[in-house]
Amino acid sequence: MKKGCDIMLEIKGKNIYISGGSRGIGRALAIESAVNGANVFIAARDNQKLTDLSREISEKFGVKSSYSFCDVSDKNSVMESINQALAFLSKIDIAILNAGIGGSEKIAEFDSNNLQKIFEVNVFGIAHALEFLIPGMKENGSGIIAGISSMADVRGFPGSASYSSSKSALSMLLESARIEMKRYNVDVLTVRPGFVKTDMTDQNDFEMPFLMQPEKAAKIIMDGIRKKKRIIAFPKQMALLTGLVKIIPSWIFEPALKNWDKNARKKK
Repeated sequence: MKKGCDIMLEIKGKNIYISGGSRGIGRALAIESAVNGANVFIAARDNQKLTDLSREISEKFGVKSSYSFCDVSDKNSVMESINQALAFLSKIDIAILNAGIGGSEKIAEFDSNNLQKIFEVNVFGIAHALEFLIPGMKENGSGIIAGISSMADVRGFPGSASYSSSKSALSMLLESARIEMKRYNVDVLTVRPGFVKTDMTDQNDFEMPFLMQPEKAAKIIMDGIRKKKRIIAFPKQMALLTGLVKIIPSWIFEPALKNWDKNARKKK
């Protein structure tokens, strides 16, 4: 028998709920789940994309698949989506909370409305889901919740104060949940991707090292879920780089990033 971290969770037959599932990483995760034999419930705001993807999954892979409209910034919308998923699947074994938005801003032209919008999706969107997922998983005595954060959670990067701070808050929320939920046999995982090619990153006007396709990202995330890894960080090069950035003293980090920001503005 395999022991410890060598034990791999069987995905086949599991019921998986995915928010932000109509495009990008979420879409790739829905397909990867179905490829591995899981039943899938997808939530997002684009009904047409959800309809097409759910039909594709059912026809190609022969698993149960359905969907619901969900605006994660709206608590009632999240509650309704999860209730629909429970009605369709009977229970949720794995929830992948992927919905999120990006955004950049110059602090000299700061608009707190932008900060609020990003926090409503990136932080409260997952907080709402936790509120409605945890009771069922506690009752079942098992479950996995994987929240999609970012490697931008390590420091306050210029040009992305709202995004970085939202992901930092999210990572802390997930860490706290992970510690507390372990007693109920519920695993809370933090997913920290680097740059993945999506509609969101297509808007970036700076170089994105080690840019990855969403299909590859989905395979890495699913492998991490199978292993119940506390932190699923990828690619390895970016994980190492951001790990170093996190421990660099502020007296080195801030001047270095000030110069980087200045050079980036010159290139525009």
